[in-house]
Amino acid sequence: MRQLIWLHEDCLRASHNLFDHAPEAQAVFIWDDKHMNTMHFGLKRRVFIYESLCQLPVEIYAGDTATSLAQLAQEVQGIVTGKTPNPALREIMATLREKKKLSVIADVPFVQMDSPPDLRRFFKYWNKAKKHAFSYDGRP
Repeated sequence: MRQLIWLHEDCLRASHNLFDHAPEAQAVFIWDDKHMNTMHFGLKRRVFIYESLCQLPVEIYAGDTATSLAQLAQEVQGIVTGKTPNPALREIMATLREKKKLSVIADVPFVQMDSPPDLRRFFKYWNKAKKHAFSYDGRP
């Protein structure tokens, strides 16, 4: 049986490790307005997500993420997705694990931070991350 790749907003790039983990799998993204509203995604963020999806080999479905994925995954062995610090996405992952095998694949982090980032606003994250992102001096 084949696998299904679930792309979410934290793994929207073609070079993400999850594509190596399941190279023959169908990739899907669920356009979930309720989730996006809960996450307070504005128009610019939604446009960014859509434009990113247009550059990927992915099918886009609209609806509730957990329900849609459960329906799409009925005839597959398991679901592969990207690791995320987002509590809302982690809750969806926990729901999916009850019904299907779920593999969560970590990506190479953009920066190594000393403590968990504040993900409520981008600039709170960026003000902390940029100190680490631009201080790389080539040493391991």
